[in-house]
This record gives sequence, C-alpha cells and structure tokens, in this order.
Amino acid sequence: MLKRCIGLFGVLGLGAATVAGAAVIPEPDVQVSPTGLHLVLNLPQARLFQYQDGHLSKIYPVAVGKMLTQTPIGSFDITGIYKAPAWHVPRSIQEEMRRSGKEVQTVVPPGPSNPLGPVFIRFGEAKLGLGFHGTNAPGSVPGFRSHGCVRMKNDDALLLSKTVTRGDAVTVAYQTVLLNQDAAGNLWLTAYRNHYKQDDPSFPMLAETLLAWQKQKSAVVYGARVDQALKARKGVPVCLTCKDVAKAKVDGDLAVVRWLSPGQTGDTQFAREPAGREPGGPLPTQAAPPASAPQHAPAAAPSSAPSSSRAAVRAQPRGNGRPA
Repeated sequence: MLKRCIGLFGVLGLGAATVAGAAVIPEPDVQVSPTGLHLVLNLPQARLFQYQDGHLSKIYPVAVGKMLTQTPIGSFDITGIYKAPAWHVPRSIQEEMRRSGKEVQTVVPPGPSNPLGPVFIRFGEAKLGLGFHGTNAPGSVPGFRSHGCVRMKNDDALLLSKTVTRGDAVTVAYQTVLLNQDAAGNLWLTAYRNHYKQDDPSFPMLAETLLAWQKQKSAVVYGARVDQALKARKGVPVCLTCKDVAKAKVDGDLAVVRWLSPGQTGDTQFAREPAGREPGGPLPTQAAPPASAPQHAPAAAPSSAPSSSRAAVRAQPRGNGRPA
C-alpha cells in the first residue's frame, strides 16, 4: 500500500500517542450537527463522542454489541429517558440462563443487581430495543460485551441522562481507520480491530487520501508506518509525517481530517468519496438490525408509535428488554 509514499523501513515504535502524559483519543470522521447536541458512537473504538453546537465536549468509554449481537449502525434520535428501570428478561436470555445453570429470572427490579443500571436512554424506535444504559458490571466497560445496547459506567450514564433530551441526534458509525491532524500539522493514523468483520467502505480511499495529503501539504507520508499500523491494529495513533516516530508526541488535540464526510467551513478535506456512495462514516439511515438483533430497551412502543427512528416515543415504558 502507498508505494508512491516514501517508505521508512525498519522497526517502528507503535506506542500509545500521548500529550502531557495523557492518552489522546482521535475523533472519527462523522459530520455532526452545527447546532444542538449530537452523540456519535464509533463502534470499533468503543467510545461515545458528545458534541455541542458542532464542538466536541466529552468522550465516554462504552461497551457495545458482541459479534453475534452487533450494535447496528445508522442515524437515530433520543426517544426516551427512563430512571431506575426494571428489566424484563427476554426469552432468549432466559434460555441462556437455563443452559448455563443459572436461576432463570423473568423480571429484575431496579437496584444494584439490575443489568440496566440506574438509567436507560433509548435511541431509535422502541421495537429496535436500543439504548445507552448503566451496568451492574462496570469492569466490562469498555469493550464488546453487550447484546447490542450501549453499556456505560453508572456515573457516566447518569451524567448523559442529564445532558440529553428527546430528539437529540445519535449517529452510530463503523470506522476502523481514522485520520487526524495535531496542532503542529502532523498527520496521525489510528487503526482499530475489525470486531464485526465488516467491509470498511473507507479503506479503498485511504491511499488516495494520503497521496493527496502528501501533495497538498508538501510533506512526506511514511508509507511503511501505514502498513504497520494497519497490520497491528492496536487502536494507537501513529504519526505518519513525524521524522522520528519513536519520539513522536501529539501536539494538542487530534482534530479530525475530513476525508469521508463533507465537513464544514474551515475543515481540512482531501479525497472525495466515489460517486454513488453517501458521504461520511455511518451507512444508511435507520439500518435494520440483524436477525439476532437485541431487544434491550425497558419499554415496548405502543402499536400507534411513529415508524421513524427520529420520532419520539412518548409512552411510559413497561420495562421489557435485554441488557447490553
């Protein structure tokens, strides 16, 4: 890959990028709303990014769906916030309990043993069973552990519940390769494991984008580092333009490079997406869940509930769903 970029052969250090002793978390390339609150979940990172008026305000570690119970990508709205939810155990999980020799439960009341934690924040239609919620197993966050919902540490879930309102935007993306620029103008690449083994539509554009960067910035992009980062997939930012990668440190924050989404005024943008594809990381709006899709939410939408994922569900929940 990137044979026209200058290769730096030899052993390259791929240690964690730091700034002032703290790990730096790169942003995914997802177009966010310039007004209001917008949540962006990038599944390969197991991180939830909170934006206010187009600016990043907070990052939460989360646990998302396992391979067999994947969290679906798409665009949604917040449709309900439920404090102290009861968990009505789905039959599929009751069967899991039975097979593992555990006591079969049908309802778990609110409290420290409830897998939903102290709050459930639904996004999308109730029938999808999707939401952000707390947990009775905080050590499982972050990771790929859930039945499809987005599991958070309890304090984080409570804080989020006080921040969001019904109608706020939620984007669930699947970007395994991120490009970011630090304050010194250096280009960083972060590659994450492809936990869901999905085809990443951005991957074929990577070489084109890096070559465009090299040309427009008149800067050397070390192609061998790209190859190593993509092979290792450690989720660690690697500097592609620093002369000495072993001593490279992020200068300031890692701002997103717009190579997938259209971006906004003032953003750095390079390769355009091929014709026929929607721009940006998330794929089609309101992606349908797989056949084994979770039913996590503590509520079932009434039959008269709006069909759009961006419509608020106003019915009080009865509390049925599986935990994440």
